[in-house]
Amino acid sequence: MIESAKAMSARSTAKSAAARPASGTNDDPFRFAAEALSLAEAHGTPPEPDTFKVWYTYAAGSSLVLNERIESLMAGGAKPSVYDLSALNGEIIEADTNGDIARMQADEGLRKEMEEVQTFIRSYLQTTERYEGAIDNTTKSLSEASTAAEVETVIALMIRENQRVRAQTQQLSASLRETQEEIIRLQDKLSQSRRAEMQDPMTGLNNRRFFQHAIASALAHAETFRQPMSFAIADIDHFKSVNDRFGHQIGDEILKFVGTFINSKLKEHGTVSRYGGEEFAIILPNITIETARALLEDVKEGIAGARLVTSKTNKPIGTVTVSFGVSNWADGDDIDTLFERADQQLYEAKSAGRNLVR
Repeated sequence: MIESAKAMSARSTAKSAAARPASGTNDDPFRFAAEALSLAEAHGTPPEPDTFKVWYTYAAGSSLVLNERIESLMAGGAKPSVYDLSALNGEIIEADTNGDIARMQADEGLRKEMEEVQTFIRSYLQTTERYEGAIDNTTKSLSEASTAAEVETVIALMIRENQRVRAQTQQLSASLRETQEEIIRLQDKLSQSRRAEMQDPMTGLNNRRFFQHAIASALAHAETFRQPMSFAIADIDHFKSVNDRFGHQIGDEILKFVGTFINSKLKEHGTVSRYGGEEFAIILPNITIETARALLEDVKEGIAGARLVTSKTNKPIGTVTVSFGVSNWADGDDIDTLFERADQQLYEAKSAGRNLVR
């Protein structure tokens, strides 16, 4: 059981052309709205809130990732469906918006809590200064006392002042503890928000944003230390036919299965990210291309050997296969060249019959 969303075919072309330039600036909302309506009509997608939001964002060119995904969906003359656009809205636009709101709330909460800490510190310092002043006055009064009654009065004043300061200090300590707990909670919330930014909501794997950071880091490490690094693109074979036969919900389950299976086999060797649609990007640091291909052969056989059925009716889905294109780091490589070679190898695997590692 596995996934949804149309294929990301022409990846290399999409990478250079995908970031569709905005037709104006953010001061052109009417132009963007008109273009969004035209796009919705041209692609047969009713301009309901979610689909219109995607077309508007595409027309404005305000999301590089979204524009790349739509360009890939439209490669070869295909038309994104309402389902595709709804998935993109949830996966990219809403996720970004919710993540921004959560971060803003956590940041504002941390700012307020730090202001509280500063207030408590000021109160503590004022209490300490008053106490020191009271001690000085009491010491002076004690030295000037000439009778037992005067000494008793001064001592009573010292005891009362000490009790007052102790009570204030305990109150400040309790408030600081509460503030510390709130700061820890807000920091955890902020950390969760940042983790969610890097996670694909469909599969639970790393997402494309994480991949962009991870591949840049892996390339820098390979170049600095002159160590091998392999990269692979995995693409589910005939995925559109699975969606057509069983529906997008089953397609989603198949996508989850494939992503989870690949990750379970390779997580000790590198990172697996959902790149988009039915594609996964695999980074294998410190691994030669020969070893990478051997690892991926094992993954390929495991997926092909699984007998999948629908979760509700146990209806057989049949064999699901995946094709892999592999490249390895060479001196002078950047993300584009590494990706293009893997993409070419994937094309060869598809052309040679699919369910292959190339």
